[in-house]
Amino acid sequence: PPGLPLPPGVALAMAASLATGSPRSDAEAKGGSIPSPPGLDPVELHPKVESALAMPLTEVSPGIFLGPTRVAGQHCTRVEWCIESVHAKLQASNGRPLVSPPFAARGLPNLRLMVLPDAREVLKNARIHERKGLYTAMLTKGPLNGALKLKADCLHRDTVLSFFLTVGSVRRGPLTYDFAKCAINGCDDFDADWLKQVDEASGNLCVGIEIFGE
Repeated sequence: PPGLPLPPGVALAMAASLATGSPRSDAEAKGGSIPSPPGLDPVELHPKVESALAMPLTEVSPGIFLGPTRVAGQHCTRVEWCIESVHAKLQASNGRPLVSPPFAARGLPNLRLMVLPDAREVLKNARIHERKGLYTAMLTKGPLNGALKLKADCLHRDTVLSFFLTVGSVRRGPLTYDFAKCAINGCDDFDADWLKQVDEASGNLCVGIEIFGE
């Protein structure tokens, strides 16, 4: 009903499916689709979240929402991490990564999402005495160019995963990676100001992953 807030999984799915005007990669500018892993049909660059509204995500642990969905005709498991008061958490982290509570998806245990607030290494390349001021400016004025990664360090099978990553209404992927090579992988730069993806009313930021397969 009008005036009632939507659950995090529904709200983000609606935003993702309606988002326009987000920065485009060279491939997107040319149109078409991204090559998919063997066994999967080509995935369009602007995939439609088809069933998230019919099947809202379920909160499986504090701030972690999980459920099935379909993206561009493919079955996915979506996991969403709602970071409450994200500005305060990033400020307290002083540039270190934020790590989600552990979750399981598609039978894979002990997965985590990681938010790295300084994807372009602005702080790393600055003088030590300038870093605090630069970081505060990034969090208050922007742009905040973060990275979002999946940590999967306990996989004994199905180590090759294909997935999309989302920050607010911005989606990147599909990405395919063998986590047997390294336990952490994802999108280093969304080419978007993360501050614009923070919910103005609550100060929360929702990030997520959509993993192919049932």
